[in-house]
Amino acid sequence: AHAGKIMALVENALPMMMTRDLDTVGFHDYGGKLDTPFTAHPKICPTTGEMHFFGYGFMPPFLTYHAVDASGALLRSIPIPTKTPTMMHDFAMTSDHVIFMDLPVVFDMPAAQRGTMPFAWNDSYGARLGILKRGAGIESLHWVEIDPCYVFHVANAFEEADGTIVIDVAWYKELWRGGPSATSFDKASLKRWRIPPGATRAQEQLLDDKAIEFPRVNESLTGSRHNIVYSVDTGSDLASGRYTSVRKYDLKSDNNTVHDFGTGVPSEFVHIAPEGGTGEDDGWLMGFVYDRARDVSDLVILDAQKIESKPVARIGLPARVPQGFHGNWMPGV
Repeated sequence: AHAGKIMALVENALPMMMTRDLDTVGFHDYGGKLDTPFTAHPKICPTTGEMHFFGYGFMPPFLTYHAVDASGALLRSIPIPTKTPTMMHDFAMTSDHVIFMDLPVVFDMPAAQRGTMPFAWNDSYGARLGILKRGAGIESLHWVEIDPCYVFHVANAFEEADGTIVIDVAWYKELWRGGPSATSFDKASLKRWRIPPGATRAQEQLLDDKAIEFPRVNESLTGSRHNIVYSVDTGSDLASGRYTSVRKYDLKSDNNTVHDFGTGVPSEFVHIAPEGGTGEDDGWLMGFVYDRARDVSDLVILDAQKIESKPVARIGLPARVPQGFHGNWMPGV
């Protein structure tokens, strides 16, 4: 939700406007100014109300960064140079910068000819982060090397007092070697990149070796320091659908807690802050849990401070919600 509009997103198309009752309004191209696809993971700055996003494609420019002001007007569109079309699902934002992940899952003709997603792992491509100062032109862009990997989802990013950029991600050592597979994923783990001012290579720290995905933080902290990350435990294979728990990482105390749904399969859980809440984990977690026995999903609400406790509420739905759907809490839209 941004500037009074609700948009459904997928990374290979324009945003689709919807009403509060989920009726389709139509594609939104910002008055004809937006001519690229729109990421499924835009970032809204809690301070300025600006929305930052990107689009990628198969023809130059392969990647374009966009910013929209709080009123919904497209402010700028800046082509970002990459060597070839890369599959870029998410990016990161701090109070002063946006960070793009140019990673070695790139356009692959054999995959395209097989009729699958046209991307595959490329050992020779390398991996780097493109750091662009918010509000500046392409002249401010600089690249920082990282170990080859893939990232679908960023938890959050922030800047320390000395200007060091910190990024927490669900990190895959590699993905889709030989082409994409709908039935198997390598496991992702929570990893942190630290980029001191002037660095040409990021410092890398694996925060945990457990298999997780769909990391989320308190959205009011987008672009600023966070200590808590919520995620879904995925076990050894995300595509298996055999995982049953969500996890809360407290990175300050180095503790984590788990809520296990037994035979239920959770999707991404979203943090919802209470009105007037001041603590990072004040409020609730909300997400869908698929019940195999009933072949339907429930909307489940957990206490964000004590996720291991009995759910605050469980709301039965009349059908299954497909696994993997992302969600957002949209108060007062």
